[in-house]
Amino acid sequence: MRPGPDQAPARVLGGRYALGRAIGTGASGTVYAAEDLDLGRHVAVKVLHEALAGDPVFVERLAQEARIVAGLQHPNILTVYDWGVDGSAYLVTEYLAGGSLRSLLDTGRTLSHSQALVVGLDVCQALDHAHQMGVVHRDLKPANLLFSQDGHLKVSDFGLASALAETSRTDIFVEGIVGTARFASPEQAKGQSLDGRSDVYALALVLVESVTGHLPFVEDTLVGTLRARRRRDVPVPASMGPLGPAVVQAGVVDPNRRPGAGEFGRLLLDASAGLLRPEPLPLVGPGEIGAAPLSGEVPVVPKTKAPAEPRPEKVVGPNRRAPWVLVAGLMVVGAVLGGAALWQGSQQSTARVPLLVGDDEVDAAATIVEAGWLAEPRYERRDGTREGQVLSTEPAFGAELEEGGTVVLVVSLGSTRVAVPTGLVGLSLPEATRLLEAVELTAGTVAEVHNDEVEAGMVLQVAAVAAELPRGSGVDLIVSAGAAPRTVPVGLVEGPAEEAVAALTALGLEPVVVEAHDEFIEAGAVVSLQPAPDEEVPFGSAIEVTVSVGPIPRPVPDVVGLGLVAAEDRLAAAGFRVVEVVGSAEGGTIASQAPPADEELSPVERVVLVLEGGEPQEDEGTSADTE
Repeated sequence: MRPGPDQAPARVLGGRYALGRAIGTGASGTVYAAEDLDLGRHVAVKVLHEALAGDPVFVERLAQEARIVAGLQHPNILTVYDWGVDGSAYLVTEYLAGGSLRSLLDTGRTLSHSQALVVGLDVCQALDHAHQMGVVHRDLKPANLLFSQDGHLKVSDFGLASALAETSRTDIFVEGIVGTARFASPEQAKGQSLDGRSDVYALALVLVESVTGHLPFVEDTLVGTLRARRRRDVPVPASMGPLGPAVVQAGVVDPNRRPGAGEFGRLLLDASAGLLRPEPLPLVGPGEIGAAPLSGEVPVVPKTKAPAEPRPEKVVGPNRRAPWVLVAGLMVVGAVLGGAALWQGSQQSTARVPLLVGDDEVDAAATIVEAGWLAEPRYERRDGTREGQVLSTEPAFGAELEEGGTVVLVVSLGSTRVAVPTGLVGLSLPEATRLLEAVELTAGTVAEVHNDEVEAGMVLQVAAVAAELPRGSGVDLIVSAGAAPRTVPVGLVEGPAEEAVAALTALGLEPVVVEAHDEFIEAGAVVSLQPAPDEEVPFGSAIEVTVSVGPIPRPVPDVVGLGLVAAEDRLAAAGFRVVEVVGSAEGGTIASQAPPADEELSPVERVVLVLEGGEPQEDEGTSADTE
């Protein structure tokens, strides 16, 4: 690893790790073959983006994750020796010369069922150990499954995704997400919290691609791929053979129905019966550069390369049909976690379908999922039921069903629909109700609004939300409450009677004029209104308008022979306020009066007094008004 005389000196990180050639690159950085100058051993150094070294949050999280991963001592987990920051953040791991599963698949080769089973078992053991230690990988993919020169598999990059998620460099983080989204679980695509079952889902995708050469959920865009993944279980083709049932369970959308890593390993081991001994993997060694195509497809292979079909499986043993289940079992026994106990077959559990009839669809589906089954809705209309109500289940209540089975929920869409009758507007409320009941509908909420033109109790409007409604539904109606009440106006009293009559008529009220004498309000003016001003009355009510005709007439007192002053005082006492005096006041006595004594006269009319020696004047006269 040391440079020759004609070579440029190697870059040395941390004063200890001399970098050699690049053997892999991806979204987060580049992997170099390197030499540990202190210990004189081959190592691999993953140099992360330089920008990450300046992010203290990332550096702290990287150190934390490196210490955790260094404690994951397992034969199927890549050993982390060291980490540091020297211009760039870096991780130092053991060096594996066999390359990655990604580099193998990128040659156009695929794995046989037996080969994929061995890969799946090894990864399950690594994941189960890490998950028991509280570590979730979060970025499981073929590029992180590395092989030693003799084909032993180890999982790399534990903890790196967690550290990258903490960086404030969103450009690098987003790039990293894009690079790994092809193997993201549905909960990862939704941004939800993750546990070990997210890694199990990613492994299911890895196994499908390893056998078929194609990655499921390949859409035209990355967004479309993730959107499809959030809604559908992993489509497992028939070409997965005996591995298919285990992969189906690992690839369901709901993480609560997925097996853990240990259980997934047992399911895969159950599929080993009948499989043949696996051929050695066609390892290509380190040196792959660049991430796989974003679509998840294996690149097109020239015809000179090996065909993209599973390689023939050789039959071994004297009968040429001997299963290699014992060999697989021995491989498992040799693993950490206590040997074969991790991979013992588990009996398929069953449970009885609970009583769900009458429940809400959402609650019933949640109960089914929690029990480990699939919920499949089927909808129909049924009279007398509410929308969303569970009508029945298939299998029925009490039936035994295996874990992973499907429960069909027959859900009501409500009663059958009938047309809302036309012609309800203009009918009385009882008539409209009878017409609705004739088609098995009812009058729903009845709201009343005032209307000056339509009499009370007549339908003004039908408030149906649709032309058809479920049988038995109520149809809301708006009914006339008649004209709105009116308020008797203020400001009409003492005003002209004509104006009061016009104002009341304009409001829809009926003025009734009555006359009355009044000492103080002049004739023709309004004395009072009944009901009184500012009082609320029904539309069309009669309003009594009292109009003054002046004071009550009374007899004129006899003042002839009295002095002028005495005569005026007597007239004033009787209420006569308008007095005209004719003649000179020197005479001192009243010679005559008009009208004569005892004749009835209105107090507001004139009384003429003629003094002795005075003559009535036709054009002029002296008058005095006495209040």
